[in-house]
Amino acid sequence: MIIKAVGKIGKKQGFKVGDDLVKLGGFKVQDTLDYLFYDNEQRFDAEIVRGGKTKTISVKKKVGESLELDFNYEMKPVVCKNKCIFCFVDQLPLGMRESLYVKDDDYRYSFMCGSYVTMTNVTDEDIERIVRLKLSPLYISVHAYDNEIRKFMLKNPNTVKLIDQIRYLGEHGIIMHTQLVVVPGINDGKVLEDSIRGLHTIKGVETVAVVPVGLTGHRNGLSELNCVNEDNARETIKMVEKLHVELGGFCWCSDEYYVKANINVKDGAYYGAYDQIENGVGLLAEFKENFEYELEDVEDCNLGRRVDMITGVSFAPYLKEYAKRLDAKLGTHSVVHAVVNDFFGHSVTVAGLVTAGDILKQVDVKGSDLVILPDNMLREFSDTFLDNVRLCELEEKLGVKIVPVAHDGSNMISTVKNFFEGRK
Repeated sequence: MIIKAVGKIGKKQGFKVGDDLVKLGGFKVQDTLDYLFYDNEQRFDAEIVRGGKTKTISVKKKVGESLELDFNYEMKPVVCKNKCIFCFVDQLPLGMRESLYVKDDDYRYSFMCGSYVTMTNVTDEDIERIVRLKLSPLYISVHAYDNEIRKFMLKNPNTVKLIDQIRYLGEHGIIMHTQLVVVPGINDGKVLEDSIRGLHTIKGVETVAVVPVGLTGHRNGLSELNCVNEDNARETIKMVEKLHVELGGFCWCSDEYYVKANINVKDGAYYGAYDQIENGVGLLAEFKENFEYELEDVEDCNLGRRVDMITGVSFAPYLKEYAKRLDAKLGTHSVVHAVVNDFFGHSVTVAGLVTAGDILKQVDVKGSDLVILPDNMLREFSDTFLDNVRLCELEEKLGVKIVPVAHDGSNMISTVKNFFEGRK
């Protein structure tokens, strides 16, 4: 990796702009993770190439000091080699952002971003690197403890190594959070129970999230799969809740299961530290906790303004209840819009997959003073919806200010309150 900037400590140690960092601690440098690991060490050897000649720098620095090296390097994700029977990317319609069609399956991004990986493209050298660099925690898609069932689901023979891989990682200090995407008739019922029990025997596996398969309306030429309905959702919840108690809070069903089963989600305490929140486990409970905490500090007032709240079909009933309570406190008039997903298909009900096109077709916000929607409808660090429409374009077409809000009850309250107070 070519160094493009060097901090004060790095210069003192002998690094220069233009140096090619090739080894750290005797190991070949693969990416910035190697640098980040060794930059936390006090003593190590760094091998560089400068002007065509190899040079070794023996780094000696104090605790907390950083070399502050920056590199001309872009970490490109490793592409997925599976052909999963339920792959969501294979079910995407045309006309979306190009980046959405990229299938990544990269353990480095699992460590850095919490994305789930199947480990089918991980080599023995990668496993040793994970241990050496202490890349923990990792987020791993298991789907089934049984090797043959998992191989059928992923269509990749390399997956038979997975259980041995995670067992080895756990024995060497790596913490793992796992998920089981459940396809009725394939890995539910007894298979699901065996998977949860099997994972519980592996050191280092701290949690299991049980998630229903997501099926869109764009499955031409793909495997025929059954979606999760109310009956099998109830059966799965009953089993997983029993195992949750028996195994000491090891496993949970995602919120989507409770929505499909028409069963109230558990209170926040049930979800512990919310380790699987990014997987939709405990989102509703956390929203409620934060909403009620924030609402206690809100003084009664009479803003007399209309607020339109856009969400998906799943969350709409919950949001309506919170909107009523918010109106009672702030004197607002809230209108909740449950957007039916025509873009992906009506079986897709989560807010994060709502597109600008569907909002434009279905939502009437005439007379609104403010429109809010969850920020996960937009690309991270961007203002673009899944159908490539920018937020400012939607604002222009609807003729009203739209404010993205983090999926958090306290943010919902503070956004509405602060928006109108700033306009007094």
